[in-house]
Amino acid sequence: MVGVVDLLMVGLLFSANGAALAIGLMGYKGNSHVRWNKVCNVFDKFCDQVAVSILLSLLAALAFTASVAITLL
Repeated sequence: MVGVVDLLMVGLLFSANGAALAIGLMGYKGNSHVRWNKVCNVFDKFCDQVAVSILLSLLAALAFTASVAITLL
C-alpha cells in the first residue's frame, strides 16, 4: 500500500513540476494569444531564481523516483 501511495506522489510531483515549468516558460516567452507580455526582460534575477528552483525540483523528483524504485525492488 505504501508503494502505491509513493507512486501516486511521484506522479503528482512530476505534474506539479510540469505546471511550474509551463508557467515559467510563459513568463519567459510571453503569450501573444492572450496578450501576456514577457516579464523576464524586466525581472531578470527573479526569472533566474525560478529557473534554478525548477531545475532543483526536477532533480529532487528524480531522486525521489529512484528512492521509490529502490524500495519497491
